[in-house]
Amino acid sequence: MLITVFTPTYNRAYILPKLFESLKRQSFRDFEWIIVDDGSTDDTRKLVGAMQQDCQVKFPIRYFFQVNSGKHVAWNKGLDEAKGALFFPVDSDDYLTDDALERIGENCETVMSNERLIALSGVRIFPGNKLTGGILQDNVGSYIDYSSIDRRSKGITGDLAEAFVTERLRKYRFPVFEDERFVPEAVVFNRFSNDGYLIRGYAFPLYVCEYLADGYTKNTDRLLITNWKGYRLYVSELMHSTVGIRAKAIPFCGFMYRSLLKMFGLCK
Repeated sequence: MLITVFTPTYNRAYILPKLFESLKRQSFRDFEWIIVDDGSTDDTRKLVGAMQQDCQVKFPIRYFFQVNSGKHVAWNKGLDEAKGALFFPVDSDDYLTDDALERIGENCETVMSNERLIALSGVRIFPGNKLTGGILQDNVGSYIDYSSIDRRSKGITGDLAEAFVTERLRKYRFPVFEDERFVPEAVVFNRFSNDGYLIRGYAFPLYVCEYLADGYTKNTDRLLITNWKGYRLYVSELMHSTVGIRAKAIPFCGFMYRSLLKMFGLCK
């Protein structure tokens, strides 16, 4: 199997069908869909059961339930269970462009055959084809190799959609802290970047983002402050890395700002 599409979810039964329908529209079929349910109390389990019975489904859907522990723990579980050579995380409030998996399949060999590369990426877009950030002009065959550490200096902005080489990514599990339910993804990205791995970035869109009010992106300050150990680890490792002072300045200022919010109880 070439691709594992991985989706962590929590109480998203109301939006998950949109992603499901986009998977059904894919022309590329050599993939599985792993859903890790992070302790949902809605009808997610029942919904996934109905999806698994859908006669139009031509791909395996594998469902795992865990006690509410956070997206990072769900990620570790999905990575453990993945059967695909590539691991493609897609959030439950997003959905794929119709040719997303075909695009990944067409370009995967150049990544898998290069030991310096850990992933390929495409851009994320908002509904209406508005870019969430920039990477390159959309020229056929164009790409740029980058890491999470040097992406800003190469003009790469916004959120991207990465499909990882599964066996290479398995060396970089999320740390888990007792009584905390969030660790920034940058912890993993910075660790493999510090080890010399690069991501090959393409300009084509892979999925459509709909950042919801109950999602991580809309609740950044609260998440970081209430999951302080994971946040502090991210900042500490970044400060001790070899990146330049400019790359450290914004995260450090953010940490000091949130330290004040935490100290005075200003973030609820």
